[in-house]
Amino acid sequence: MRTLTFWCGIAAALLCGLVDPVWGYGAVFVLAAVQLSMLGAAGDSVFLLIHYTVVLIYFSLAPAMQIAADVDFWEVGILGSAAHTQALMLLLLYMAGVEAARLGMPAQPPARALRGADRGAGVAHPFLLLLSCSLAAFAALFIRPDLNFVARGVVADDDSLPIDFIVYSTIPKLVVLMCFVALAIHAVRQRTLGAWCAAGLAFALAALAANPVNTARQIILIGLLPLLIHAIARSHRWTLAAVVFGAIAGLGPVLNLISRDAMWGAGLESFPFSQDFDAMFVIAGLLERAPSPDAGLGRYLLSAVSFFLPRDLKMFPGFDPLGWSAVAANFSQRNLSLPPFATAYFDFGLLGPALLGFAISAGFRWVDRIVDPRRALTATYLCALVMLAAYVPFMRGPILGWGPFAASGLIAALVAGSLSSWFRRTVRVPGREAVRETGAEPALEAARAGAPAA
Repeated sequence: MRTLTFWCGIAAALLCGLVDPVWGYGAVFVLAAVQLSMLGAAGDSVFLLIHYTVVLIYFSLAPAMQIAADVDFWEVGILGSAAHTQALMLLLLYMAGVEAARLGMPAQPPARALRGADRGAGVAHPFLLLLSCSLAAFAALFIRPDLNFVARGVVADDDSLPIDFIVYSTIPKLVVLMCFVALAIHAVRQRTLGAWCAAGLAFALAALAANPVNTARQIILIGLLPLLIHAIARSHRWTLAAVVFGAIAGLGPVLNLISRDAMWGAGLESFPFSQDFDAMFVIAGLLERAPSPDAGLGRYLLSAVSFFLPRDLKMFPGFDPLGWSAVAANFSQRNLSLPPFATAYFDFGLLGPALLGFAISAGFRWVDRIVDPRRALTATYLCALVMLAAYVPFMRGPILGWGPFAASGLIAALVAGSLSSWFRRTVRVPGREAVRETGAEPALEAARAGAPAA
């Protein structure tokens, strides 16, 4: 039923968009809200829950209200309806690709009960290891205090290399946050005084390390959203969508103001007129003001995902849409939001957004199977939570700016998850041990199978 509702809704959004892009985006808002209302079962996809929440935040109500109010960003000016309609079509193609990958996929069964071996695994050692790791990562922030304890709006005298930010700021902050996430999960499961004290100390370190005045919101989102996904994604699913929407739409512009914009003399712009929600406007601006490029055939995406390489080794450096001369001529800055489905369009035309959505959704089918709040706390589980959290800034883009945060989050999840499961111990069952000692295990297995013993 949900799938049929989606395809009817996508057709309605297409027809409305051809009449007026404001109506089209309004139809997308209704479609996303209906899909969220139908994703209330515990076995439904967590990825789709995050996906439609992101659509609500960045790609539906915000562009509709911006177009209706003739709002422009980055001194571009008012754009024509044709550009907005074309941008809407790219969004619809991406959404269609996401749902196409889910056709025929059965609902996931409810979460299994947590075994005693998982609940009691490593009662003391993970707490000590995670706290030590969190303290070490917090201490590493003082190697470059100019990158970690200075407001983001303050311009430093020397330009630090991107690798310096990743090594001395992004990774340590995310390690502190992920250690707090792991300790909080352990505390809820163990419910002991020591566990709660460890989680409280980790929270204090995380609050100091990820102070929003000097920490990018992508770090806070990737570092803390995994805890919310673990806690309520399978039980209070609509609450998770509401919290994410409220945090980004309501709190995001405020954090941006106090950390950076106020120092540049800018005022507070709330949702949906804040520059945080300019993604669809940027796409429409590029489609209208920039000449149509030749098909990149994957080179735009490869250039974007090579963020981890040094500048001299970056793949296809000339295939960066934000580096076009038309961007410098029409936009007041180049640090713009460019959703990845627009990059896919520059590579493969109208087929690109649909293919990208299909590939991403197919990959997250594996992640959905891992997300289980009663699962043992391992590196694999924490990485799955980070990937779901990183999808939120991924959709806003650009990939080049999102990549270092996502990669650092996965590194932090590997560290915290490895420490959490380092000293997992196997719980021995006394009855089975006694059976093995007497040599009666084959007879016991045969009796369970309903066959006579040999």
